[in-house]
Amino acid sequence: MSKPKLKRPSPGTILGGLALIVALAGNANAFSNRIVIHRGEIAPGAVTARTLATGAVHAKALAKGTVTSTALADGAVSSASLGTAAVTSKALGAGAVTSSALAADAVTASALAPSSVYGGALGPITVHTAPIVDLDVIAGNKEWTASNSESALCATGERLLTGGVGITNPGNREVAVLEALPFSNSSVNGMLGRITSNSGGTAVAEVEAICLK
Repeated sequence: MSKPKLKRPSPGTILGGLALIVALAGNANAFSNRIVIHRGEIAPGAVTARTLATGAVHAKALAKGTVTSTALADGAVSSASLGTAAVTSKALGAGAVTSSALAADAVTASALAPSSVYGGALGPITVHTAPIVDLDVIAGNKEWTASNSESALCATGERLLTGGVGITNPGNREVAVLEALPFSNSSVNGMLGRITSNSGGTAVAEVEAICLK
C-alpha cells in the first residue's frame, strides 16, 4: 500500500499562517498588559472631578441617593440642567423655596392647587365694623325706611379682602339689606352698607370690612 503524498503548502498559505500567529501574539501581549481596577481598590478621594473626562459620569452610572445636596457646590445645578418635572414638591424641604428665589410671574393661577391660597395664608387679617342705624319710625306700616349709607374702613396700609352687611337683630323681621359694596380710592378702601326697615327703629345692623395687613 502506497503512502499518500503530502502537498507542499502554497506561499499564500504560509504567509496567512504567519500573519495569524503575529496577530494572536499581539493580542496576547495587549491582554497581559491590561490592568483592571475594582471599586474596592480605590482609596477615598482618589478620583476627583479633575481626573474625570467630560461626560464620564452620567445619570445611569449613579446609584439612587448617591448625590446629595451636601455634595453639590453652590450654583452647580441650574435650571438649564434640569429636565421637565425633574424637581417635584416631595423633593423640596420645608421653606426651601422662598419669594427671593422666584422670578416675577413665576407662580401663576394655573400652578396653584384649589384652596391653596386663602386670606389667612397671605398674612394677618383684621376686621373693622361700623353700625347701621335703623331710621324707621313706625313698625308694621306700609312704608319702609332706608338707612344712611355707612362705611367700614381698612386701616392705613391695609387692603380689603372681603366684607358685607350683617343684621344682628332683625326687630320685627321686616328688615333687608339694600347695599353691600366694596370701595377703594387712592387713600382708603373698605365696605359700604345700607339697610331698609319697617321695624320701627328696632333692627340692628352693621357693615363689616375684613382687611389684610
